[in-house]
Amino acid sequence: MNEQATKKIESLLMEWAESTRHDKKDSILNNHFPNAVIFDVLAPMQYQGTEAYRKSFDEWQPPFETPSLFELKELRITSGEEVGFAHCLISCGGTLPDGKEIRDTVRATFCFSKVDETWHVAHHHISTPAKTGN
Repeated sequence: MNEQATKKIESLLMEWAESTRHDKKDSILNNHFPNAVIFDVLAPMQYQGTEAYRKSFDEWQPPFETPSLFELKELRITSGEEVGFAHCLISCGGTLPDGKEIRDTVRATFCFSKVDETWHVAHHHISTPAKTGN
């Protein structure tokens, strides 16, 4: 495992979480490749590229007071010289304008690639377990 790469990947994830917490929609995807494939909790099944994903934010992102809750828990990072991946749980939620509080926990996986000495997210996947009728 490459310790320097691991620290850089962790830093990118912390920037992503901080931008999300403060609803900085235009900087949330700064460290993603423009053609990143993104799977998220809500439909559609996948987003092809950051532009499509960014356009969806206002459709599903609740208008939480900032900073909202968005904490990475149990973060694990594995990295090499040119690729890396990470997974974690995310405690998320916040307070809506009417005072109602929403809390949830989701799981996340990230795939990274290093190009010209710079790390980028090539893929991220955020989900919750499927609920069964049992």
